[in-house]
This record gives sequence, C-alpha cells and structure tokens, in this order.
Amino acid sequence: MLLLLGCCLALNSYSRSVPTEWKRKNQYAFVENCGQIRDQDGRARADIAFRLQSPEVTLLSGKTALHYQWQRAEGPAGKDLAALKQKQVHTYRMDVHLLDANPDARVIREEPQDYYEQYYQQYNGLKGAVAHAFSKVTYQDVYPGIDWVLYVSSKAGVESVKYDFVVHPGADVSKIRLQYKGATSLSIGEDGSFTAVTPAGTLKEDAPYTYTLNAGKAGTRTRVDSRFVLQDNILSFKTVPSKETLVIDPSLEWATYYGGTGFDLGTVLNCDNSGNVFVTGASWMSANIATTGSYQSTNAGDFDAFLAKFDKDGNRLWATYFGGSDIDYSYGLVCDLEDHVYIAGVTYSATGIATAGSHQAVYGGNGDNYLARFDSTGALVWATYYGSSGTESGGICTADNLGHIYLGGYTDGTNNIASNGHQSANSGGWNDAYLAQFNAAGVRQWGTFYGGSMHDQADGVACDNFGNVYLAGQTTSANNIATPGSHQPVIGGGYDNFLVKFNVSGVRQWATYYGGAGNDYDGTLRTVACDKLGNVFLAGQTQSSTGIATAGSHQPVIGGGEDAFLVKFNGLGVRLWGTYFGGAGDENGGAISCDFSNNIFWCGFTNSTSGIATAGAHQTVYGGGTKDAFLTRFNSEGVQQFGTYYGGNSLDEGYAVGFDYVGNAYISGGTTSANGIATPNAFSTTYAGMIAVFLAKFCTSVASPTLDGPDTACAHSYQVFTASQLSGATGYIWTLPAGWAGSSDSSKIVVQTNGTGGTVSVRIIRCDTSDAQTLNVYIIPQTPAVITASNFVLSTTSTYNSYQWLWNNTLIPGANNPTYTATQNGNYTVVVTSPGGCTDTSDIYAVSGITGIRDATARLDAIHVYPNPAVDRLYIKAAEAVAVRLFSIEGRQLMDIPVAETIDISSLTGGVYMLRFFDSKGNYIGTKRFTKLSE
Repeated sequence: MLLLLGCCLALNSYSRSVPTEWKRKNQYAFVENCGQIRDQDGRARADIAFRLQSPEVTLLSGKTALHYQWQRAEGPAGKDLAALKQKQVHTYRMDVHLLDANPDARVIREEPQDYYEQYYQQYNGLKGAVAHAFSKVTYQDVYPGIDWVLYVSSKAGVESVKYDFVVHPGADVSKIRLQYKGATSLSIGEDGSFTAVTPAGTLKEDAPYTYTLNAGKAGTRTRVDSRFVLQDNILSFKTVPSKETLVIDPSLEWATYYGGTGFDLGTVLNCDNSGNVFVTGASWMSANIATTGSYQSTNAGDFDAFLAKFDKDGNRLWATYFGGSDIDYSYGLVCDLEDHVYIAGVTYSATGIATAGSHQAVYGGNGDNYLARFDSTGALVWATYYGSSGTESGGICTADNLGHIYLGGYTDGTNNIASNGHQSANSGGWNDAYLAQFNAAGVRQWGTFYGGSMHDQADGVACDNFGNVYLAGQTTSANNIATPGSHQPVIGGGYDNFLVKFNVSGVRQWATYYGGAGNDYDGTLRTVACDKLGNVFLAGQTQSSTGIATAGSHQPVIGGGEDAFLVKFNGLGVRLWGTYFGGAGDENGGAISCDFSNNIFWCGFTNSTSGIATAGAHQTVYGGGTKDAFLTRFNSEGVQQFGTYYGGNSLDEGYAVGFDYVGNAYISGGTTSANGIATPNAFSTTYAGMIAVFLAKFCTSVASPTLDGPDTACAHSYQVFTASQLSGATGYIWTLPAGWAGSSDSSKIVVQTNGTGGTVSVRIIRCDTSDAQTLNVYIIPQTPAVITASNFVLSTTSTYNSYQWLWNNTLIPGANNPTYTATQNGNYTVVVTSPGGCTDTSDIYAVSGITGIRDATARLDAIHVYPNPAVDRLYIKAAEAVAVRLFSIEGRQLMDIPVAETIDISSLTGGVYMLRFFDSKGNYIGTKRFTKLSE
C-alpha cells in the first residue's frame, strides 16, 4: 500500500495487490463498458464502468464499488458433448463498496492499450460499439481530496492488478471505508495482511505499504506507519503522518554463501560490461571454491586468493584459486573496458605467482604485492610480483579508460618500487604508501612512493574519466602529505585520512589530509571512488567529532563510538559536502562505488541498532550477533536514498560494493551467520562453518527517464516522443492526453493528436517502476477548412497561408490559389496550411451539373496525341488551345510548353511519360500518357 501524506504539494496514496491469483504473464486491461455489460435479465449495468478478466475471476469496477465474480462448472468429468451438457455453471460474487463515496467521481482513462472489443448488438445500433482498453483508471475525488486509482503493474515480466487511494493534502484518510459483502470470513493476519474468504475463492492483500511523496524533491518518498483496521465487515486504514525524507526500497534479488568448511572471505567485487559479477578474496582449508578445469582448481598452501565469476542471475560460471605454497590474499579487483579481469593482493609464496617474462618474475622476500590479469574465461594472461626486499602490504588496483592499470599498497622497503614518479625514495618512516602504473600487457610505466616520516598506508585507488588517478589511505605523518592551500593542509591528530590526485603521467595535482582531533581511518578497501563528472568521494571511519561533516548534511553530528563518514570533493580538491553515518555503536566505512547516475553505493558493517536502515528497506532491524553488514545509497547531493542492514544472528561484515550496467547493486563480505543471508535456490544456501563469503544482489529503484518530443503540435497530426533508454528495462509505460491515439511499451511512441493538448508522460519498468517524466504539449489552434461554391468557383470560408486543390483525391497541378474553378463533375477537397504551419483537409464538396464543353472528359477526349509510341517527335491536335506540362512517370516535371502542337522528345530516354493539359485560363483538363521508344 502507498500512503502519501504531507503538506504543500505532497500527494498521499495507498497501494495493494488485488489477489495473488491474478498474477500471471498475460496482459491485463480495464475494458470500458459501452453497453455490453448487462445483468441476468438483460438490463444495462450503468453503474459498472470497466471489466477486467482473468482466468479465475472477473473484476467489475464502478465509481463506488468493486465486484469480484467467480464462476465454477460442476458436473460429470469429461469433455465430450454428453458430459458438457450435464455441467452446470455456478456463479458467486463478492462486493466491495466504498461507503459514502462520491457517485459522480470523474473517471480518467489512462495508458490506452492496442486491444479493444467490438460489439454488434441491437442496443448498439447498426454501427456497433467499440470498447477500448486501458492499463490505468482513476476515479477523481471519490472522497473529498482523495482519488482512487486502479492500474496494471508489471514486475519481473509478471503483471498484477493494484489500486491506490491517493490522499491529497488536507484530506481525511479515515473517510476511506470498504464494506465487504458476500465473504464468509474476513481477517487480518499476524503479518498485517487482509484475507477475505468466499465459497468460490479467496482474496488476500498484503499489509499496507505507506509512504509520502515529498514536495520540492521530485521522486522522493518517505515511508510512514500504517495498518488495516477491521470492524465487522468494514475495512479501513490507520496511518501516522510523516515528514521524513526520501525512502526508496531496494529489493533483494538473490544472495548466496560461497565457500566450504574453512575460512573464506570476500574482499572486493566488480562487474563487467555484460552484467557478470566477479568476487575475490581469500580461502583457507575450504572446498567448493574452484571449478573443475579452472586455472588453479586446488588450494596450493595455506591461505590462497580466489577469483569467482557469477552471471546476473547468481549462477557461478567459473572460479579459481590463485596462490603458491604459502599465504596469499587478494584485496584488489577490477574489470577494464575490454572485460579483462585484474586481481591484486599480498603474497608470501616464492613460487606459483608470477609468469615468465613479467615485470618482476622473482619474489622480493618478506611479503610482496602482486598483480595478475585473467581473461573472461578465467585463463591467466600474466602475473607479476611487485615488491622490495622489505615487506609490502595492501595490494589494491583499478583501471582507467586509457588502458592503464594501477597497483597500490604500502611498503617499508626501499627498492623495486619507484620509477619516474612523484617521490623516488622511501621517506624513512614505518611504511610509505606507493602507486604504480602498468599498461594492459603488464609493463610498468611509472611508480612512486607517497609518504612522510611516520606511517602511511594506501587502501583505496580510483580513476576518473579524464585520465587522473586518486590514491587514498591513512597516515600519521605530519609532512610530505598535503599540498599548500588544500582543503586540510595540516594533520588533525592521531591517524588522519589522506587523498592525493595524480595525472596520467604520475604528476601530483593536489593532496589533502582529512580528519579531526581523533583517529580517522579509511575503512577497509575501495574507500575512494569517482563519478562521471570528475568528482571524487572518500569514505572511512572516524572517532573525531569535528572536521568531518558539513552543516546541513545527512548526519552532521557523530552518532557515538566510531562512525563511518563520506565526503565529496570536486576535481580541484574543494570539499562539497561531508557527513557522518552511524548510530550509537560503531561503524566501519567499508567500500564505495559510483554508478552511472552519479549515485554513491556504500557498504560496511555496524553494531548500531539505529541510524542505518530506512523505512521499507530489505532489512530494517539489526540482525543481532556481533555485527551486521550495511548497504546504503546517497545521491550526488549527499541525500540518503535508502539504507538496509544485511545480516543474521552472528557476525556479518561488508567489504565490497559494486554495481552493474543497469544499476543493480552487489555487496560481498564475510559471515558466520546461518540465517538472514542466502535466498532460496541460490548457488549455495547453507552456511558451512567458520567464516563464509557472501555475495548479494539488490535491484535498486529506477530514476525517471528523460523525455524528448515536441511541446507544440498540430491537431490530428502524428508526433514522435522518445524516452531515454535504460539498460535492463523490461518496458515503458506511456500516458497520453485524453483522445490521443497511440501505444508502445518501448522507449519510442508514435501518437496522433486530437484538437486538445495535454500531458505526455513515461515511466520505465525494470525491477521497479520509475516516477513519471512529463511533457506538456500545446495544440496550435486551427480553423477547419470549409469549401463554399458560386457558379462552380470553389473557395474557403477562411484565409490560409497556402492551398492545394484536389479532384477525386487527385492533386490538381497548379491549383494553389484561394479559389478554383471546377471544370468537371466530381468530389473536390482542399488542403490548407494555417499561419501556425498546421495543415487541414476539408470535407468533400461534390460538384455536378457541368455539361458541354465544360465536361472535362469530353475536353480530354478531344485532345489527340500521336504517334504513340513515338521516337523523336510528338504531335498534339486539339479543339482548343492547350498548354502542356511533361512529367516523368515518377512525377518530376521535365517540360513546360505554353502552346503545344509539336513536342521534341528526342532528348528523352526510353520509357513512359505523362502529359498534363491546361486550357488558356490555366484550368486543368486532364492527363494522358505516351511511350518514348529508344532509337
């Protein structure tokens, strides 16, 4: 159910599914009553406006009632004639009356369908009647300030029928009272659903789902509490008004465990251009990781990295281990524009990592980073160590749109790291961060240290669309980090985050600290992301109560303990906004990713029981146990669009987030929960033991499309409107002004206007239906063309910019004046163009009584053309002086001869031509054809 309550321009509405038995893959339609609906005595049912038919039940709707009608055949089994004759059809009806509703509510028909029904019955007259079909019907002001909307809803290719009560500001929702007649029992279940039982069928409706549409924030919704109230046989609604901000519900499509009885952790995920999702991490003593025939199908040692590929439906396509005889982790994963897959991480294995001829084929010692490239089938293309004689940690990677791959991490070593980069030497502290650029073949282009005299650690790397690369991490160094004039040039205290921007050549552009007086960390992995406009986002966790959030942000004050934070900078390093995110417990900022619409998906983990989930989300309540993962989305302005917990009754941590090409969100991490994780029929539905990987896909709400088309049009003209295409869209819902013709379920619609304008709107269907995008169309006024006559001189009653006269639906050449003298009997029309550029064709004006020489047929017969066929000369013999225009058979004029007696046709190619004859006054006489022979 939808309830939209609020002030100003907010709308309010209830929505619920009419019975689940109606959900099917066939198309539903509200067919209008044009007199065909009658009672058992043949009397017209004027109180019924529409009929909707399903195989099991018929729904009849009027302005103040719904009627459910079941039919059941009883009798002997069999389909032979004898058995059929003995069957009896029993009908049962249940009525739902809207008590005290307005019987004169205005009916608005919307979303016309191609389907219609034609009726030829004696009460319809000789021409019969056409009953049109619609996907949406609105009874306006069925109660004061309340509209009743019935509509066909489509989700995942399955259609169902729903209805809303749209409550406008100031209206009283308690006025809505539904009286059920004909049910044997009525009840409200523990889950809040409503059930009506009849001898022939059962109607079950889900608990009310209620939200507000917020004025001034197009497309935003806020859920409020609501429930059914049943007293005797009258159903009503109890609601609590709300003025909270946007609520958009993501729906969980599928989720799976991944791993065996050992220790398995998913650290990073990414999607390719086809909607497949890759997840990487580490596995210890587990089966069920690698697929048969993969690059490395068995665990080679202690912990091994793994890489798994799933399709959009959650089916595993392939998976492989990656590692040697010692410990190997994976912390980085990226798909490039060519769908190559790169992983990065940490290894302590001296063998089993690098390929021959790679950048660094030999283990440096004490722990190295690595970078490996796989193709889309899971075959290893190349792999390299990246490390010094010291210790390297981290191992993160990303790709730009120029074919470069970036590897980041941190090191206490001094060799094998920097080359032609910003900082050629380790600064001598505990660790320095580093960044290296490779091409797609694995050849290093440059590398640089980045750090000061203390500890510097890189945990996030991201590229923008303009060839720049950002490195993010945490630091305790007070030197060599921030650039002068940056957002925060001085360390705040303890640990601070840092963010640095390099161009494609490795030249530093700017850098800043980010933190307050407390410790500020950068979460886990993928803590930096770029949108399509060149802005950059940084996420992490903080203990600081200052220096983090901006005034007026989503959460300007720390919630308690450690909170997650999210901050947005533009490409010049100017902070645009920042916010805390968290409740009274602790939050880890985890990972972020920007989608194609510049929204920010953000995941992490929390033990707070509030401040995380939004109303109506997948999981609004903390699952219990040690921690829950969370998933949230913010728009580019820093407004939270949804938030959900994700977890069971044990430990659940979210480490990775990403999105596919249609905007679906994926999260991955580690879990010890045996409940609240996997969906039925997923790849793996059972928790096996210790720590398992989880991978979950959420279908997120759809943004409104753009709408292109004319905002002015001529009456009765054909116009084209086009909506923006959305990958993965299953359909488009178009709504046209009353009386316009046209239908489409694609992103394009061709319509025919009528004499009045109105609003064209379109919504996109994917996993959800978007809000409508609208375009108001003005119809240019047009005075209809009307022919009058005086002594066979035809004219129009109004003045126009241009004229074209026709005889018997044939264009009369040269007849472009406001008047035309009829020369022969027949049907005349005129096509006119108004000052506004619109054309109109008059009704037929029949001319008769033209005789003698004025008879066009006789005049044309008196004109002789010879020889026919002809070679080079054509002769004209006529009873009067005639002019001739010679045309090709395609209608292109070739000659204009004022006095035609002899025509030289020697220059013409062989073929058929037309001669159009005119008298001395320029009146058209007729057309004859001749054939030109080739010499």
